[in-house]
This record gives sequence, C-alpha cells and structure tokens, in this order.
Amino acid sequence: MAFQPYRRVNGCSSKNTKAPRRVLLTNDDGPDSPFFKAWVPAIKEITGWETFVCLPVGPESFVSKAIAKGPIQVARIEEGVVHVSGPPATCVNIALHNLGLKDVDLVISGPNVGHNTGLSSLMSSGTVGAVLEGALADKLGIALSFPFMNGWENWTPEDIESAVQVSGKVVTDLWWDWDHRAELYNVNVPLGFRDEKGQRIEPEVIQTTVDRASYSALYRQSKSDPDSYVWAPQGLRVFQTDLSKLTQGSDVHTIKQGNVSVTPLLAQLTEPL
Repeated sequence: MAFQPYRRVNGCSSKNTKAPRRVLLTNDDGPDSPFFKAWVPAIKEITGWETFVCLPVGPESFVSKAIAKGPIQVARIEEGVVHVSGPPATCVNIALHNLGLKDVDLVISGPNVGHNTGLSSLMSSGTVGAVLEGALADKLGIALSFPFMNGWENWTPEDIESAVQVSGKVVTDLWWDWDHRAELYNVNVPLGFRDEKGQRIEPEVIQTTVDRASYSALYRQSKSDPDSYVWAPQGLRVFQTDLSKLTQGSDVHTIKQGNVSVTPLLAQLTEPL
C-alpha cells in the first residue's frame, strides 16, 4: 500500500534521537482481540523495538481511566507477557511501578476494536485511559484504534494486515518526529475502507482536532423489567452519514473519509483562561 506522509498543521516538533528503550503494549479488549494478535508481532518486526505486553484478562471497554483496588491477580503467560485482573490503566500502573519496568519510554494502547473519535469516546475509552495513566508517570503514549466502517466483524484478514502495516508506519513516524507539545497521540486507522466501487482507499494521515459533540443516552429501559436498564448507546457521531454536518478537520470527519486521524493531546484538565 502506498503511504501518504503525515501532514502537520504546523512544523513544530521535537525529534527523538534514540529508539525507546522499551515499549509497553496493552489494550482494553483483552488477549482475544484479533487486532492485538496481529499487532504484537508486526510492531516488533516493523520497529525492532523491545516490548512488554500487559493486558486485562478480558474485555474492559468503556472504562476510561478506571483503577481497580484489588486484590489484583497477575498471570505470567510467557516471557514478556502478563495478564492482569483489572482495567487497562491498572495494567499500566502495575507494569510501570510493580513489575520493574523502569526503562519504558512509550506506552501503546490498542488497537481498539472500533473507533475512539470524538470527545465522549476519548473521555470514556479504556484504550485512551491506559495512555493517560502512562502520562501520569511521564511516559509518552499512543492510543490506537481500528474503526470498522462496514459493520461488526465485517472485515477480512487483509483488512487487518493493511491497518496494522499503516499503524506501524504511523507509530514509527510519530516517535521519531514527536511534537514537543504533546504528551500522547490518539490515532484512528479505518479498517477495510473502500470507495463506492468497492476499491480499497489509500489513506492520508492527517493531524486532527477532537470532535466536541457528545453521545446522548447510553442505556434503554429493559423490556422485561421496567426498573432495569441495558447498554444501548445513542447519538455516536461516527455513525452520522452526513459529512456536511461534521466538523471538517476533526477526528470523526477524517475517518469517515477513509483517512487516518492523528490527534495530539495533553493529559490534563485545563483550567479556564
């Protein structure tokens, strides 16, 4: 696949001069994620960086930066791979502070199964929560997601491989040309994106802003029990089909066009001016 260069809004950057000593890999979908299984060997091959995998034992989506109080179980699966009975931010904290990983320079969380675009998603995402926890320990971070645009599990191994290869290039480029103002990046690589004729679209990698719109109700009343509510999120902007109603240059608008969104972020609650 031809790869378009990363287009910056401005040229302000601070290049890293050395490879990360170690990269901490985690996610919020657990060890059974088909994207993570393809990602781990690929990122090692693409970059040559040393990695350590610390994952939740199962799915922990939409938990933001939750910290479990424990007791936390850590299962050592093999050399350099552990599974933790807690959400992604807990995995990062334990890896950095309890497992002796003092040489981690970069935390990569994901690839998330689905999008992480728009303010509501970023503030709710366990994928993003993991790199926020890393930022509190002064570690640079990249949250990576694979939005699927053609329905759940309607992707092919070739779609995954393509997204993995693009992501490896994006991650590598970000490390060597890190914007000194950013503590972390939120990256979305559309999965299996094709044009109206069914042809695969070669993505452009674009620096974006965060779409500010939020979701509405996240639950609906159970049909069997009026006092019970079930998970049924509404109003997620990524499913809006009218591009003209989306903010141009935002992460949502960008992935809807089949391009890769790269959003530099700071891990802080900013005080009003």
